[in-house]
Amino acid sequence: MFASSKIALFLAYKSITRGNKGVLALTILIVSLAFVNLIFISSIFLGIATAMEKGAIENELGNIMIEPEEDEIYIKQVKSWQILINDTPGVIASSAHYVTAAMLSYDENNDGKGIRSGGWLIKSIDPEEEKQVTKIHEAMVAGEYLEKSDRQKIILGKEISGGYGGHEEHKSLKVRVGDEIKVAFNNGAQREYEVKGIFNTRFIEADMMAFITEKEMESVLGVRNRASEIIVKIDQTGEEGKYIEEFRRIGLLEEDIRPWTEEMGFMAAIMGSFDMVSLLLGMLGTVVAGITIFIVIYVNVVNRRRQIGILKAIGMREQIIIRSYILQALFYAILGIGLGLILIYFLIVPYFIKNPLDFMIGWVSLDVTKNNLITSGTSLVVAAFIGGLIPSRRAAKESILKAIWGA
Repeated sequence: MFASSKIALFLAYKSITRGNKGVLALTILIVSLAFVNLIFISSIFLGIATAMEKGAIENELGNIMIEPEEDEIYIKQVKSWQILINDTPGVIASSAHYVTAAMLSYDENNDGKGIRSGGWLIKSIDPEEEKQVTKIHEAMVAGEYLEKSDRQKIILGKEISGGYGGHEEHKSLKVRVGDEIKVAFNNGAQREYEVKGIFNTRFIEADMMAFITEKEMESVLGVRNRASEIIVKIDQTGEEGKYIEEFRRIGLLEEDIRPWTEEMGFMAAIMGSFDMVSLLLGMLGTVVAGITIFIVIYVNVVNRRRQIGILKAIGMREQIIIRSYILQALFYAILGIGLGLILIYFLIVPYFIKNPLDFMIGWVSLDVTKNNLITSGTSLVVAAFIGGLIPSRRAAKESILKAIWGA
């Protein structure tokens, strides 16, 4: 077994070194580009998913969302619950919100004509508390973030204010910092607010919301020390289940507690579609790489039919001949993967770190994972093995006379 492997390796070595160097270089380049293509496609889709997840966690949902028990409007004694939640090891912070629908309107000329209006969600925040859970305060593109003492002040997402690259400009109020807007809450209360700031998180769900302070909202709703939701930020995304069990243990038995993944809605479906497209394109890229290697080996075999016939005539076993061509194919694949890794880590990834793609859900870069590299590399090696096996097996099975004389 060892001796036959050495012979197969020797034959493969001679075939490669005596072959056309241009064909060799081109084959390795094609395989490397196929490998880069596999990694790029899956990594860009994974980057999109990562950007969506990051946007959801950092700008709207936190890692865990706690809502009132069934048939209740609010979580009661919310400050006491927050103390217990924040004291849980691994919890970074929590933020309580009142959430209500409202009609926002803006009369630019104060003449009752050309009023622009629309319905959006308004949330209340404790500004200092919120800074520890979300990054809305880092996304201000005009004006200022709220302060705890602010009353009659509001900050708007770009989809409400208009401008700043909003995707629903035709529905926006087209307001600027300092403008006065009217807000009609769904409990019948009406207030006027000065637009203190405009934010752009690049996460459309968050950019379609407005924020006022907790004290202001409590005066509107006529409640105190309650909340429509509590969002919780933890130090390890992916461990939400463990913390949910702990929250149950400390007494949140009836409240509706869910990880952020269950709140993603249609975005989860979009990510599932991305996974499917990535898989299909990856399969196509693998097939292309396998066919490329198949063609190279096939041409090599055709050009060496007489040599193969002579080898068989002097007693060379078919399995050694087949093995030699499989080793050639694996050589192309391994060198192609090596060159592809160099391109990925020293050219492509650094480029996208400096120049991320501008998507509506945020800045998207490549998310290259170890599993992705292993899967893509393995699929290429398998494709190379098959691409080397089929033509070499066919040639090795050919009769000696037919191989030598080309009959």
